[in-house]
Amino acid sequence: MRSNPIRALVAVGMLLLLAGTGHAQEIRYSWLDMSFIAQDVGRTGSLPTPGVPDQIVTVNAEDGSGVRFRGSFGTFYNMYVMFEYASSDIDITGDVSNPDTDPVPFTDEFDYTSIRGGIGLKWSLFEKTDLFGELTYDSLDFDFGSFAGENFDMDRQEVGGTVGVRTLFGDHFQVHLHARYSGVGDADLTTGIFDNDTLLGLGFSWEIIRGFALVGDIETGEFSNYAIGFRLDLDED
Repeated sequence: MRSNPIRALVAVGMLLLLAGTGHAQEIRYSWLDMSFIAQDVGRTGSLPTPGVPDQIVTVNAEDGSGVRFRGSFGTFYNMYVMFEYASSDIDITGDVSNPDTDPVPFTDEFDYTSIRGGIGLKWSLFEKTDLFGELTYDSLDFDFGSFAGENFDMDRQEVGGTVGVRTLFGDHFQVHLHARYSGVGDADLTTGIFDNDTLLGLGFSWEIIRGFALVGDIETGEFSNYAIGFRLDLDED
């Protein structure tokens, strides 16, 4: 099902590795950014209502939007530290049902919060192209509240890792491609169990004025997300 996106991202990666070599500023690793994000969860779960025999609550977690803050600080001997915090309101539809009455539908939202932090290491492949790797501690939290006494809330922390490539085209336009593994990349709302996932990502940074850039990215996986925002460069020439 993901063969076409994988081929496309691999092709972009090859283009990044073959990017031109003119005299340009180096890729920077000290910045802060804030983005608007849209997320697709696409999960359904069902739980019994405590103390009410045969009553079931079913929820359908769909998509939603929120904000994301990210930062990177480096480099010291090609190392840097990074963090990411994202919070979204995800739409829910569902119903409460039992054998004695018709299902009672409801709509609501739940809080989807993800936090990542860790260290990165970069290697210069060409004058304007870096290979990078990151080791992170990933946290994912679902805060549903309760509709009829049940509890769909979930949270867990696991180790993650990312490998990717960044390339500058000219002095102002940067593209990056990555593959990311997370131990909290998927979730089963019925069992309350998190699972791992491998996500593929593609993004850009376009410096509009010195030190200030427009950024955007897409990351596809079990939970996909899309972002557009702005970046403040902390490096100085």
